[in-house]
Amino acid sequence: MLVSPSRKIVVMIPTLNEGRSLGKVIDTIPIEDFHARGFMVEVIVVDGRSKDDTRDVAMSRGARVYIQEGKGKGLGVRQAFSLSHPQEVVLRALSGKEGAISDMYVLSTLLDSQYLLMLDGDGTYPSKYLADVVAALEEGSDVVMGSRFRGEIKPGAMSKLNYIGNLALSGTASFVYMHPCTDVCTGLWGFRLDAIRAMDLDSERFELEAEMFAVSVRNGLKIKEIPITYYPREGESKLVPINSGTMIFRKLLSRRFSSANSKRFSGDPESDLSRMKALVQPPQGP
Repeated sequence: MLVSPSRKIVVMIPTLNEGRSLGKVIDTIPIEDFHARGFMVEVIVVDGRSKDDTRDVAMSRGARVYIQEGKGKGLGVRQAFSLSHPQEVVLRALSGKEGAISDMYVLSTLLDSQYLLMLDGDGTYPSKYLADVVAALEEGSDVVMGSRFRGEIKPGAMSKLNYIGNLALSGTASFVYMHPCTDVCTGLWGFRLDAIRAMDLDSERFELEAEMFAVSVRNGLKIKEIPITYYPREGESKLVPINSGTMIFRKLLSRRFSSANSKRFSGDPESDLSRMKALVQPPQGP
């Protein structure tokens, strides 16, 4: 089957010091399977300013690297998601920041993609399941979540505290949003690009996944869970269970009962054009 330029998958991997595991994660992405289905595939690593060789590993395997501004997984993913909006890409290119123009090939990665797939770079989520994610998207789902609790959790992959906490948070999400969810904290996702463009996220850290579920339900998107196997991570965990659990719980409640909209653009061309002009206006000298 010929690969069509209009059928493109972007695999996004958020990282922070994942040099030990990232190579295997990228190497096992089922690219040949996607090519057989007629898709182009690009891999982008969203790096939170790693101190190890994460970026070198990514580039050695042909992945594009986007270095986030600020700290936190949620913040980095939001910055990457924003690049699905043409306005945002224009703003970044005109920002005047060093390297912005030369990095246009990274900034424009999402613009012509059909699906965005996302998984953690620590080796806990096998890349092979991305094929199942795409199959679910092709069948009509808008958002696909890999559920560890519908699949298998390998020994040592999750502590008892995290196990109980994940079940409690998923139960809370199901009850509060009146939509079944067995794994609201999963790190394996798939999206249609228009679903990403409709998301108004404001997470900065590990509450991101819960917010993506919440916003997807509130936007009336078709969500599907698929069973996956979860493996022990390579390297140290960055998650602080109690603090992260509290943060996730608060996010679930706040997004359920808040009507706030944090979208950067209004959707009105004239209004957005004015905002773009203001944002790229060079500073006035003394």
